[in-house]
Order: sequence, then C-alpha cells, then structure tokens
Amino acid sequence: MFDTFLESTILMFVAIDPISLVPIFAGLTSGLNKTQVRSIYLRASFVSLLVLSLFWLFGNAILDVMNISMDSFRIIGGLFLIVIAFQMVFEQRQTRRQNTADTAIDDETIESIAIFPLSIPLIAGPGAMATSLLLSKESYISVTDAVVSYLPILVVMFIAFIAMWLSSKLASRLGPTIITVVQKIFGLLLGALAIEFVIEGIRNSFNII
Repeated sequence: MFDTFLESTILMFVAIDPISLVPIFAGLTSGLNKTQVRSIYLRASFVSLLVLSLFWLFGNAILDVMNISMDSFRIIGGLFLIVIAFQMVFEQRQTRRQNTADTAIDDETIESIAIFPLSIPLIAGPGAMATSLLLSKESYISVTDAVVSYLPILVVMFIAFIAMWLSSKLASRLGPTIITVVQKIFGLLLGALAIEFVIEGIRNSFNII
C-alpha cells in the first residue's frame, strides 16, 4: 500500500510541478505587500485543491455518463502526461507557464491572479486534473484504501502551498539551474509512469495478459 501511495504521490508531484511555481509566483507577486501575497496563495491553494478533489470524487461518474471506460481514459491521460513529460525534459513547460503568467499580469487584476493563472492552469492544469481522475477508483474496499488514493493530492497541494509561501526565498536560493535539473529528472519519471498507464489501458482494453 505504501508503494502505491509513493507512486501516486510522485505522479501527482510531477503533474503539478510545484517547484516550477516558485519563480513564477515570485514574479507574479513582485511589488505586492505581504497581505496581498498571503491572500493570493491561500486562495490559489484552496481553489486548486477544490478542483482536483472534484475530479477525484466525480471523475468516474462523468466518464460513466459519457460512456467512456477508465481504460480509455488511462490511455489518453497517459498520452497527455507523456506530452507534459516531453515539455519538462526539453524545457518547454516552464516557458509556456511563464508566458501564461505574463499574459495574466497584463489582462487580469491582482484579485484574479489566484484563480488565473495560478489555480488554473498553472496548478490544477489539465495534467493534474487527468492525474486526479486516474488516481480515483470506482469503488474502495475500505476507508484506508480511499485515504491512500486521495492523500497524494493533499500532500502535493500542501507542497505547492509551501512553495508559494516561501517563493521569494526559494527562488533566489534554488536558482534557474537547479530548477531546470529537477524538472528534467521528474520529467523522465513522469514519462515512465505515463507509459505504464498507456500499457495498462491497452492491456485491459484488449484483454492482453
């Protein structure tokens, strides 16, 4: 059970990628006072957790209504995560996130920064939503089983909260080189885990042993 929890936590961690949020959050909140910064990261954390929790809770029901099997979602979700992994390894994801953040600074007010771009799509983006749904199950054999399934979302969101809270200090201490190296490592891990989702989905769909 611990192995499942650890694998799910790693998968959610690389999907959200809280480390890359550090320099972006620091840039978004540059020039704001402590009260404004605190309001932004608290609201962003709450909204992101709410969105991911809804996908974890009702994702399977949505698939049932649309007559989509979990195995089909595993395949497309895995393929989508492979794209994210590719972007992380080849340093495309950070640039895309920063471009999204820069656009929001010009077009949105300070009050909306917590919702866009921080909550959606920088934290609770399509990859994180797909991962939340993939972590959920149609039924649970026990309360412990349900907790182990949901806990990775809570743990990684707490890490994202801490990253935003300490962003001004972490951004200067980590530096762009360390952040890039960590992104590449977790990009490779994400790619490997995503391929496992695709293989499992194909195996179950075609009853391949």
